Amino acid sequence: MKSPEILIVGAGVIGLSCALRLGQRGRRVRVLERGECGRESSWAGAGIIEYGSLARLDPLAQLRRASCELYPAFIAEIQAASGVDPELDREGTIDLITDANQAKAADRELGALKSRFSNRGPLIERLTQGGLRRVAPAISDAFDDALWLRADVTVRNPRIMRALRGACEAAGVEIVEQSPVSSVLRDGDRVVGLQLADRVERGEQYLISGGSWSSQLDPEFERLLPVHPVRGQIILLEERRQLLRHVVRHGRMYLVPRRDGRMLLGSTEEHDAGFEKRTTLGAAARLMPIAERVVPSLRDATIVTTWAGLRPGSKDGKPYLGPIPGFGGAWAATGHYRSGLTLAPITAELIAAAMTGGTPRFDLAPFAPGRRFGPPDEGDTGEIAP
Repeated sequence: MKSPEILIVGAGVIGLSCALRLGQRGRRVRVLERGECGRESSWAGAGIIEYGSLARLDPLAQLRRASCELYPAFIAEIQAASGVDPELDREGTIDLITDANQAKAADRELGALKSRFSNRGPLIERLTQGGLRRVAPAISDAFDDALWLRADVTVRNPRIMRALRGACEAAGVEIVEQSPVSSVLRDGDRVVGLQLADRVERGEQYLISGGSWSSQLDPEFERLLPVHPVRGQIILLEERRQLLRHVVRHGRMYLVPRRDGRMLLGSTEEHDAGFEKRTTLGAAARLMPIAERVVPSLRDATIVTTWAGLRPGSKDGKPYLGPIPGFGGAWAATGHYRSGLTLAPITAELIAAAMTGGTPRFDLAPFAPGRRFGPPDEGDTGEIAP
């Protein structure tokens, strides 16, 4: 490959999705990955593509919905280019309602569906008593109220990463593994290269998409795009019967059935674990009783293995998207926290447009590196439009 025009730090789902779209726009792209392609947060998640709250009107909610609308075509594209099936399943999520606050939130969602999304089809459905038994008979009789989030889909994380890598290579993108970047090199306020252990890589533009490691590349990044690792642990279960067809969520706990008959149980949110990806007995002790309470038959399930990933968290729950102030030629696409897979298609579209002189269809200002931080958007229900 000739000298790259664009250097991307990080070969996770965000970095590779951006690389794909930039390569398709005729740019020479090289991706530098500190370890193995896609083996950090992107590989470790449960593969849930969440449409999110219909009642929220904030920019992140709008971005999430737009990305989910792109997903079927995105999956079909990378599957055709790579020959790898990411195993897209459309059964949706059953979100169990267990208290009055959740019931009120469900009412808001149904109100938003009626007032703003009535032309989109059955995005959500309330399940009570017999409806819940009919859709998911393995769920305990102790639960008799839920929202069926029918717009949610799932993919197999390792498979979507293999498909995305194949699509990138078909588009002429160069991926270089085992190449950790230690720092960003500047001449004044312009980025002129990336320092690696044994060499300097130079391009015309640079995209910082290094997940939890992004803010370590320059002391100023701690201020402009502070990202911290949030460990999430997952348990892989095997049960001879196909107990579930849908994702089932109880608070922060979720069960994700796979086509091979196995099931994922997750996940913890550990903000103080640092960069340690180890799994712990305490996580299993917290997750397993909840899973058994929701699906009693899981008491006989076999624990196949456990693993952990480091999600890139930000101070306000929003990713960093756009040019990095004081670092001319450098852009950010990082800090997606739990939503890297979900937001990958729209992130790639917006970043590719912006980096090639186009006009992104969403305003990137709410996600700008160096922004002032307000309260986290995650959990803000917004207001239902009249």
